[in-house]
Amino acid sequence: MAQKSSTFITETRERETWVRPTFEREGQGETEAEQALAAAALTRGVLQSIPVPEEAEERARALAVQQLQQQLVERSTQRAPQAPWYLRLGRVMRFVFTLGRRR
Repeated sequence: MAQKSSTFITETRERETWVRPTFEREGQGETEAEQALAAAALTRGVLQSIPVPEEAEERARALAVQQLQQQLVERSTQRAPQAPWYLRLGRVMRFVFTLGRRR
Protein backbone atom coordinates (compact mmCIF):
# COMPACT_ATOMS: atom_id res chain seq x y z
CA MET A 1 0.00 0.00 0.00
CA ALA A 2 1.42 3.33 -0.98
CA GLN A 3 1.90 5.86 1.78
CA LYS A 4 0.47 9.32 1.41
CA SER A 5 2.54 12.39 2.00
CA SER A 6 2.41 14.13 5.34
CA THR A 7 0.57 17.02 3.72
CA PHE A 8 -2.37 14.72 2.93
CA ILE A 9 -3.76 15.04 6.45
CA THR A 10 -3.58 18.82 6.48
CA GLU A 11 -5.06 19.04 2.98
CA THR A 12 -7.92 16.78 3.99
CA ARG A 13 -8.61 18.77 7.14
CA GLU A 14 -8.70 21.96 5.09
CA ARG A 15 -11.44 20.42 2.96
CA GLU A 16 -13.50 19.56 6.02
CA THR A 17 -14.02 23.14 7.19
CA TRP A 18 -17.64 22.47 8.17
CA VAL A 19 -16.70 20.10 11.04
CA ARG A 20 -15.25 22.56 13.55
CA PRO A 21 -18.06 25.15 13.39
CA THR A 22 -20.61 22.37 13.80
CA PHE A 23 -19.03 21.12 17.00
CA GLU A 24 -18.48 24.65 18.33
CA ARG A 25 -22.14 25.47 17.71
CA GLU A 26 -23.26 22.35 19.56
CA GLY A 27 -20.93 23.15 22.46
CA GLN A 28 -18.95 19.93 22.27
CA GLY A 29 -15.27 19.66 23.09
CA GLU A 30 -12.17 19.74 20.96
CA THR A 31 -11.66 15.98 21.22
CA GLU A 32 -14.98 15.26 19.48
CA ALA A 33 -14.04 17.65 16.69
CA GLU A 34 -10.66 15.94 16.28
CA GLN A 35 -12.34 12.54 16.12
CA ALA A 36 -14.82 13.78 13.53
CA LEU A 37 -11.99 15.27 11.46
CA ALA A 38 -10.12 11.97 11.61
CA ALA A 39 -13.23 10.07 10.51
CA ALA A 40 -13.83 12.55 7.69
CA ALA A 41 -10.23 12.25 6.52
CA LEU A 42 -10.43 8.46 6.59
CA THR A 43 -13.72 8.44 4.71
CA ARG A 44 -12.50 10.88 2.07
CA GLY A 45 -9.27 8.91 1.65
CA VAL A 46 -11.13 5.63 1.18
CA LEU A 47 -13.61 7.10 -1.28
CA GLN A 48 -10.88 8.73 -3.34
CA SER A 49 -8.84 5.53 -3.48
CA ILE A 50 -11.67 3.47 -5.01
CA PRO A 51 -11.37 3.44 -8.79
CA VAL A 52 -14.79 3.94 -10.36
CA PRO A 53 -15.11 2.84 -14.00
CA GLU A 54 -16.70 5.34 -16.35
CA GLU A 55 -19.47 2.94 -17.39
CA ALA A 56 -20.40 1.97 -13.80
CA GLU A 57 -23.30 4.44 -13.57
CA GLU A 58 -24.80 3.26 -16.85
CA ARG A 59 -24.47 -0.41 -15.82
CA ALA A 60 -26.10 0.30 -12.46
CA ARG A 61 -28.98 2.10 -14.16
CA ALA A 62 -29.47 -0.75 -16.65
CA LEU A 63 -29.45 -3.30 -13.83
CA ALA A 64 -32.02 -1.29 -11.86
CA VAL A 65 -34.31 -1.02 -14.90
CA GLN A 66 -33.98 -4.76 -15.51
CA GLN A 67 -34.89 -5.58 -11.91
CA LEU A 68 -37.87 -3.21 -11.99
CA GLN A 69 -39.16 -4.85 -15.17
CA GLN A 70 -38.70 -8.28 -13.61
CA GLN A 71 -40.71 -7.23 -10.56
CA LEU A 72 -43.44 -5.85 -12.83
CA VAL A 73 -43.69 -9.17 -14.67
CA GLU A 74 -43.76 -11.12 -11.40
CA ARG A 75 -46.52 -8.92 -9.99
CA SER A 76 -48.61 -9.23 -13.15
CA THR A 77 -48.49 -13.05 -13.02
CA GLN A 78 -49.46 -13.27 -9.34
CA ARG A 79 -53.05 -13.79 -8.34
CA ALA A 80 -54.86 -11.09 -6.49
CA PRO A 81 -54.80 -11.75 -2.75
CA GLN A 82 -58.01 -13.19 -1.34
CA ALA A 83 -59.41 -12.62 2.08
CA PRO A 84 -59.49 -15.60 4.46
CA TRP A 85 -62.72 -17.59 4.67
CA TYR A 86 -63.77 -16.11 8.00
CA LEU A 87 -63.64 -12.55 6.63
CA ARG A 88 -65.73 -13.55 3.62
CA LEU A 89 -68.18 -15.27 5.98
CA GLY A 90 -68.35 -12.10 8.05
CA ARG A 91 -69.31 -10.05 4.99
CA VAL A 92 -72.06 -12.49 4.11
CA MET A 93 -73.38 -12.49 7.68
CA ARG A 94 -73.34 -8.68 7.76
CA PHE A 95 -75.33 -8.61 4.53
CA VAL A 96 -77.86 -11.15 5.84
CA PHE A 97 -78.40 -9.35 9.12
CA THR A 98 -78.73 -5.89 7.56
CA LEU A 99 -80.88 -7.00 4.61
CA GLY A 100 -84.16 -6.61 6.45
CA ARG A 101 -83.26 -3.30 8.07
CA ARG A 102 -82.78 -1.33 4.87
CA ARG A 103 -86.44 -1.32 3.89
